[in-house]
Amino acid sequence: MGGPFNRLFFELNISGDDLDPDEITEILGVVPDLCYRKDDERPRGSQYYKTGGWDLQSGEVLLSNGGTGEAEFEKWVQSLPVEKAAWTIIQERFTVRVRLIGYTDQWNADFVVSPTAIVELANRGLPLMIEPFLSLDEPDA
Repeated sequence: MGGPFNRLFFELNISGDDLDPDEITEILGVVPDLCYRKDDERPRGSQYYKTGGWDLQSGEVLLSNGGTGEAEFEKWVQSLPVEKAAWTIIQERFTVRVRLIGYTDQWNADFVVSPTAIVELANRGLPLMIEPFLSLDEPDA
């Protein structure tokens, strides 16, 4: 077993070629942190989105003093809209997933998803993708 991650990000991603961000916002009753339609120009220009997207993002969760992020993830999942019918409508037409992104400076890190968070995800029919990343600082030359 490794130690906890140093920092975490949680995201809800909804994507699809015919995704209309306003429609998703209306169905879920939540304003996204990022949204775009297929073929919208990316912020840096000269490139275009290959599919539509609608994202809710936690922002960076820094872990220190033995924190694991379990409670933060649980609270974030519980903040997602609860209405099962809304999720069913969205999932019939679009790809939906929750991403748990963790960064560590160790070779090995772990994260425990609480039973409460698992139940909350399952009640909404949301799959969980866990993305661990190793971020080693390069020594100054």
